[in-house]
Amino acid sequence: MPAAPRHSKPKTPAIRFGAPVLAAASLAGVAAAFVLFHSESPAPKPSHYAVPVTTAVAGLTTDSLTTDVVRRQVAAQMVRESASATRHRYLATLAATRLAQQKAAAQQQAAQQATTQPSPSPAAQPASSGGNAASSALGVCIRKAEEGGSYAWGPGNGGGAYQFVLGTWETYGGAASEYGVAGAAYQDQIFDNAIAAGGASNWTDYDGC
Repeated sequence: MPAAPRHSKPKTPAIRFGAPVLAAASLAGVAAAFVLFHSESPAPKPSHYAVPVTTAVAGLTTDSLTTDVVRRQVAAQMVRESASATRHRYLATLAATRLAQQKAAAQQQAAQQATTQPSPSPAAQPASSGGNAASSALGVCIRKAEEGGSYAWGPGNGGGAYQFVLGTWETYGGAASEYGVAGAAYQDQIFDNAIAAGGASNWTDYDGC
C-alpha cells in the first residue's frame, strides 16, 4: 500500500458515519409526521351497512325484543284459536236451532192433519125389528144348513152365517160397508129383520128348515 501524501488530510470518523446518521434522522422525521397525521385526522365514519351486534330500542336489548315477538305470536295464536272455537260453537248452536225448528214444524203439521182428518164413523147399526129369530129353532137350523153354525165370511154366492147376498143384506137394513166384515150380532140383527119382514122363504125354500 503506498504511503499517504503528506499534504493530504486524514479523514475523520464523523465523515465515515455521516450517511447512516442522516438516514436515521430522515426515518424519525417520517415516523413523526405519520403519527401527527393520524392524530389530527378525524375518526372514520361507520359504514351505512354495518349492523351493531346489540341494538337498544326503547331500553330493550335484542334478547328482550325476541321475547316480546314470541309473546306477540303466542297471543295472536290464542286469539285465532279462540275465534275458531267461537265460530264452531255458533255453527253448532245454529244447527241445533234449525233442527228444533224442523221438528216443531213437523209436529205442528202432524197435529193439523190429525185435526182436519175425519175420524172413521162407527158402523151404522141396523134397525131392530124387535124379534129374536136368530135364537129360535129356525135360526139355528138355517145357520147349520148354510155354514155349519159359523159366522165367518167365505166365498160363494153369499156370506156370513146366513149366506147373505148383497141385495138381501141391504134390503133388510145391512150397510154395504159392513158386508163381508160384520160380526155375529150384526148378522143376527139383519136375519131378525128379514124374518120379521116375511123373508123366511129366502132360506126355508132351500135349507129344509
